[in-house]
Amino acid sequence: MDNIRRGNKQLIKELNRALVINTILNYGPLSRTRISEITDLGLSTVSNIVADLIKKELIYETGEEESSGGRRPILLEFNCNDRFVLGLKIGLDGIIIGLINLKSKILDKNFIPSPVKQDEKMILGVLIKAIQELINRNHIMPEKIVGCGIGVSGFVHQKEGVLVSSKILGWKDIRFKEILEKKFSFPVFVDKDVNTLTLAEKRFGAGKKIKNFICITIGKGIGAGIVINGDIYHGSYGGAGDFGHIVVDKDGPLCYCGKRGCLELFSSDQFIISKTKETILNNENTLLRVLLKEENSLDSVSVEMTLEAAQRGDVIAKNIFQEAGRNLGVGVVNLITLFDPELILVGGEGIKAGELILQPMRDVVINNFPHRKEIRIIPLQFGEDGWLIGAAELVLGEVFKTPIFKSKGKVAIKSAFHW
Repeated sequence: MDNIRRGNKQLIKELNRALVINTILNYGPLSRTRISEITDLGLSTVSNIVADLIKKELIYETGEEESSGGRRPILLEFNCNDRFVLGLKIGLDGIIIGLINLKSKILDKNFIPSPVKQDEKMILGVLIKAIQELINRNHIMPEKIVGCGIGVSGFVHQKEGVLVSSKILGWKDIRFKEILEKKFSFPVFVDKDVNTLTLAEKRFGAGKKIKNFICITIGKGIGAGIVINGDIYHGSYGGAGDFGHIVVDKDGPLCYCGKRGCLELFSSDQFIISKTKETILNNENTLLRVLLKEENSLDSVSVEMTLEAAQRGDVIAKNIFQEAGRNLGVGVVNLITLFDPELILVGGEGIKAGELILQPMRDVVINNFPHRKEIRIIPLQFGEDGWLIGAAELVLGEVFKTPIFKSKGKVAIKSAFHW
C-alpha cells in the first residue's frame, strides 16, 4: 500500500510538472497566476514547479504583465534555445539534417548526398558524420541534444528504431536506433518519412484541429500518413500508408516492389517522365521536343522539363500531369472509402505542378462521392522543412509526454527525459 501511495504521489508530481511545462511552451509568456488558472493547479504548486524549472534553465522570467493594480505579475517563457533536437529525412536524393530548437524552429540545416544502394556500414557512417558535423558547426555541447528523429521511406519497426526494408532505397534491416545510440549520448527515434511529415501537419499545419485526415506525398514514390482519432496509424508491422503500392491494374506493368499495376506506376515522377519520353518518340507536335533539343539527350527528360512546357501552355504536357492526377484520384477514392477522412493533404516534390494534378484528382473524387462535398483536398502547408520539423516531433512528442497510469496503481514511465 505504501508503495502504491508513493507511486501515486510521484505520478501526480510528474503530471503537474508536465502540465506546467506544456502550458508555458504552448501559451507563454505567462504569469504564475495565469498558469494556475489554465492548469487548475494551486498557485503554491505552480510556484514550486516553476522554481525547479528556472533552476534547471528550462524556463526564465522575461518581463512583467500589465496590472490593474498592485504588484505586476512576472511573465515566464520557455527556454527553447537551451536544448536542441536533430531532425533527419533520408531519401533517394540525399539526407537532409536540421538542428531544431524546442519550439520546432529550424536553426541550421544541411544536405548530404545519400549512399543509396550502399551497405549498412556506409549508410550509418554517413549519418554519424553528418550529425557530428552539424553539432560541431553550431558549437553545441552533446548534453544539450535531447534526441534525434529520423524519417525514412520503407517499413519501419518504430519501437526498435529499425528500417526493416525499403524497396525504393534498396535497404533492409538497418538498425538506426541501436547503432546511433551507441555512438551518441541522446535517444534516437525512427519512423516512415511520410509519417514524420504528417506529424508536422498535425502539430502545426492544416491538420492541427483535425481528428481524421490523410497526408499524401508524391514524388519518386507515393506514400500516405494516416491520422485516426488524432493518432498516426502505423499498422501491425509499420507498413500502413504504403499508398503507392496499392494495385490499380492487376494486369499492369511490373513494379519494382514485385507486384503488378501499382499506383506509383501511374502517378509518380517516373510516370510523368515515361509519358514525356513516349510523346517525344511518337514525334508529336509539342514544345517538349524543342526543350529536349536544348538538352540534347532523351536521358535528360525530367519532371521539371514537362512542367516548364505545361506552364508555357503546351497542351500535351498539361495532359500528362492531368492524367497523373486522375490516376492518383482513383487511389484517393480507395483511401476515402476505407478511412472516411475529413481532410486530404497532398505534398512532396510531385506537387510542383499544383492544380494541374490536384484539380483532376479532385474531379475523380467528386464524381465518386457526389454527396461528400465536405471532403477537402488541399496542398500541404510545409515544404522541405516539414520533413525536418516532423522528424523533430518524433523526439518532442516524448520530451513533453504526459505521464499516465499503467495498471493497478503502478506508474507508467513518464517521458524518456528527466530534466
